[in-house]
Order: sequence, then structure tokens, then C-alpha cells
Amino acid sequence: MLRNYLTLIVLIPMVVTILNIIFPKILKKIFTLLGSFATLYFSIKIFSAQNLNFSLLGNEILQVDTLSKFILLFINILSFIILIYSLKNVKPDFESKFFLLFPITIAFCNGVTVSANTLTFIIFWGLSGLAIYLFGLLKGKPAAESSRKAFIVIGASDVLLIVGLLLLATSTNIFSGNIFAINVSLVGNGIISYIAFFCLLLAAFAKAGAFPMHTWVPDFAKDAPIESVAFLPAALDKLLGIYLLARIMMNFFKIPFFVNGIVMALGAITIIVAVMMALVQHDLRRLLGYLTVSSAGYMVLGLATGNSVGIAGGLFYMLNSAICMSCLFMAYGNVEKRTGIADLDKLGGLARRMPLTFIAALIGALSISGIPPFNGFFSKWMVYQGVLQTASEQNHIWQIVINTCLLLAVFGSALTLASFMKFIHSIFLGKLPKKLENTKEITFNNWFATMLLSLLCVIFGLFAFAIPVKMFILPILGPTTTLSNILLGFYSSTTIIFLFIVSIILGLIVYLIFKKIRFDDEYVGAKPTTEANRITGVDFYNDIKEMRPFKQIYALAEKKYFDIYNLGAKFSLWFGDIFHRLHTGLLHTYAIWTLAGLVIITLILISAL
Repeated sequence: MLRNYLTLIVLIPMVVTILNIIFPKILKKIFTLLGSFATLYFSIKIFSAQNLNFSLLGNEILQVDTLSKFILLFINILSFIILIYSLKNVKPDFESKFFLLFPITIAFCNGVTVSANTLTFIIFWGLSGLAIYLFGLLKGKPAAESSRKAFIVIGASDVLLIVGLLLLATSTNIFSGNIFAINVSLVGNGIISYIAFFCLLLAAFAKAGAFPMHTWVPDFAKDAPIESVAFLPAALDKLLGIYLLARIMMNFFKIPFFVNGIVMALGAITIIVAVMMALVQHDLRRLLGYLTVSSAGYMVLGLATGNSVGIAGGLFYMLNSAICMSCLFMAYGNVEKRTGIADLDKLGGLARRMPLTFIAALIGALSISGIPPFNGFFSKWMVYQGVLQTASEQNHIWQIVINTCLLLAVFGSALTLASFMKFIHSIFLGKLPKKLENTKEITFNNWFATMLLSLLCVIFGLFAFAIPVKMFILPILGPTTTLSNILLGFYSSTTIIFLFIVSIILGLIVYLIFKKIRFDDEYVGAKPTTEANRITGVDFYNDIKEMRPFKQIYALAEKKYFDIYNLGAKFSLWFGDIFHRLHTGLLHTYAIWTLAGLVIITLILISAL
């Protein structure tokens, strides 16, 4: 019966989708909720089971190991929480379509994690990418361009995935064998194996939103429904992208260190480039989109270290980022649903009007910024230890490169905190605009789901050893890996909890002593501020855009000189123009090109024989 669970977690949401085509909206919600609960239940059963597989016609189609069970479990946990958030206040314009897409997307994502057959994996991977495009189109024309961009970038990466797997097929029988058994050494297999590696790497980067395949994420975050953003780039796509990256770095290939070093450098670049872009954003959605990209850099950096503590930190940070960023998008969604505003300059002072949303957003922001005792701190600490351990084992040149990556990561963490202070201050602190004075807290399902994710941030921080690391991460690294032999320094959950409680008590004491504080108006010069010139949380960060050399870099970024989608479009037009010039429309010209093509194909076939 347990083997059938592998099929049920794919089939149940598919059946729900079929039912949702037929039945009215209220039943769509009920069926989706029941189906999501069922897949969550079965994912828990699968996580606790051993040696599960499913074969069809003599071929092993579905299988799980410790890594896929971990990803599968949290795909369904996060999906269920985001579904609770989406049960009410999804815009009526696309609510019916949303609940049609939601369960089928869960089916596709579950299918990726349990696929043991290469063709099955490719199919589910491609369908999960198509879901991004369809979710983006829910808002119609306003999101059409960003949805198309996401579709093209991810579609191109799907082509790279297929090319990479086809190239692997030249050295291992992956299409008739088990994808979990792929193990190819880059050393000694020629340039083909390296091309395959980097093709698969870029496919994983596109899904996870890492540099240079990241540019679709901020645009999608800006234009798509907030529920879709919390569901896909913030959570499920992050899990799937890092799942493939972990397979590449840990299972598919035996990698020489210089390749690890290149991947570590890409991780560090992802961190710093994205957080620098986040600092200057005025649109809340794009700010969070860039910070989602930046968080992927820590995962890439950790997995590329190649040692147990770094890999554990990268996987743990993947989980923490999915929780935190979904929480933050949902918290902002609460604000957007109540105010209809995305511009940071036009918000402020909502902490008293929306206290539960404020608490959830504050916890999520502190968590992803790596502030103890929340979950982001411990996972970043593990990544840093992994980087230091890798540096200690290399020569002086590589030590300089790796320590530079570490410095960029630490600096990026500080800038992440600065970005989130901008986020928190601009929305919840400062002066409340008059037009927002009647704003109220969001409905139960919205704040409950957001608070539930923030609670996970606290629990996974205070009990990092006992729950997430011990239960979910260490089994992936093997039975011989323990915390005592991979971690340095001192980290006690009891001590952290004690200090956490003491800090709260001291804060309350200070508040009770000084609570009779005189509040006054803001002044510019000698005059009180007005709505037109009030101080917002954005103003301080505007100067960054004017600093040298950032001014020139930001100017180039605004012109999309670093956007792989824009660069690809320009290259395609240039390449197409060449063929347009070569094909003049004359019959004899076409005959010459046809003959040349036949000669090239003949030579390729002869060399292959």
C-alpha cells in the first residue's frame, strides 16, 4: 500500500483539478482543500517510510530517497499553508482559475520529486515550469510581459536540462536506468561531461532564481497575483531548483574543486547583485523579488562547498528561505489587499492598524536577515562554516577567492537586513497617511496562515538542532553524519531560548518605565511635514543610487544590460538578421544553402559511424 502513496500524491491533485473544471467555485475550494490535506498526509507517510518505489511495465517510474522525501514533505506543507491563505480574498477576476491551477501545480511539483525515470522527470519538470506562466497570466494583460519572460527563461532552461541529460546519456544509460543512480566523473570524460554539468546547473539556477538566470523573478513578483508569488518563486520553485542543484552537486557528478569554486562564486554574485538591486526598489513586490533571488545565493554557496556542514547549511537555508519569503509575500499581500498600494513612498504607520501582520512580517524579515534566535541565523552560520572549512583545505589563491565569497555573503546579509528595515519601516512604522487611517487587520485565513509561517521561523530557530537539522537535514547526509562532527563553536537551544525570554522581559520593563513618551509632529526645517513632504522609509536609501560607482551600474541595470532575457532577445534578433540577409529570396541561393546543409549532415553521419 505504501508504494501506492507515490502515485496518490500525483493522482489526487490531478483528480481534484478535473473536479474543479466541473463544479462551482465554493466546491472548488473544498475539493482543493481536501486534496491538499490528503497529499500532505501521504507525504508525511512517505517521509516516515523506507525504500519506496513504483514500477510500470518492468520500468522503475517513481522512487524516493532522503533528499526527495524532505523536498516532497515541505512542498506539501507550504502548499497547504498557502492554500489556507488563498481561501478568501483572492481577487474574483481570477479566483476560479486560481483554484483550477493550484492542485495541478502541486501534482507536477510532487511528480518532480518522486520521478526515478528520466523521461518522467523531464515531463513533470517542464509542466511545473508551464504552471508559472499560467499563474502569471491570471491577471491578464498587466502581467502578460512578465509571464512571457518567465516562460521564455524557464523554457530555455528546460531545453538546457534536456540537452544536459542527452549529453549524459553518452556516458551513462540514464534513459533506461534510474535517475537516482546517475554518477558521472567530470574528470576523464572530456568536454561533453562539463557541458552537461553546466547545462543542468543553469536549469537549476533558472528554477531557483539564481544569477544569471534570475531576472524573471522580480518581474513575476511585481505583476503576478500575490498568492501565486508566495506559492511558486518564493516556495515551490525554490525547493525544486535547489533539489535539482543538490542532485547535481551531490549525486549526478563527481566534481573537481575548481568547478565547486566557480559555483561558489556564482552563489556569492547572486547574493550581492540581488541585494544591491533590492536596496533601491520603491515597489514592494520587486524588493521582495530581488531578496528572494539573493537568498538563493546562500543555498548555492552552501551546496558548492562540498563538505557536510556547508551542504547541510545550504539545504537548511533553502527550507528557511521558502518559509520566510512566503511569509513576507503573504504579509505584504495582507497590506495590499487592505490598501491596494505597492509603492513604499505611499505607505507607513500600519503597525497599529494591522498588528498581527506586522508581527509576522517583522519575524520573517529578521529571520531571512540572519538575526538570532530565528531560523535564518543558524542556517547562514552553517553555510559560513562550510565556506571556511573549504577555504582551509585549499591553496592560497583559492583561499583568497573563497574568503572573498564569504565576505560578500556576510556583507550581503547586512544589506539584506538594511533592505528589510526599509521594508518594515516603510510599511508599518513612521507616520500613517491620512487615507490609510481606517485600515483594519486582514481576515482570519490571511493572518492565520502568515502567522503560522512566522511561527515556523521561531520554532526552526529556537529548536534548530532538535527539529529541522536532526529530523530533515542530517538523514540526507548519511547515517554517519552527526552534528558534533560537522559543527564548530557553541550553540545551545536552551541558552538561546533563555536569552530570548530575558530580552523580551527587559524590553517590557523598558517600555513600562518609559511608556509616557511625548510624541510630536515631524518637521522639515521649522515647519511640520505634510502628506506631500512627509519622511518615508525609502528616502535614506535613495542616496545609494547616486554613489560612485553604483550610479553607473544602476543606470546600466535599468537599461537591462544585465538581464539575460533582454540580452537573449537582442542576440536572437541579431542572429535572425544575419539569416535574413543571407536568404535573399532568390531560388539559386536557397539551393546553395540546401546543398551546404546536406553536405554538413553527411559529414556528421560519417564521423558518427
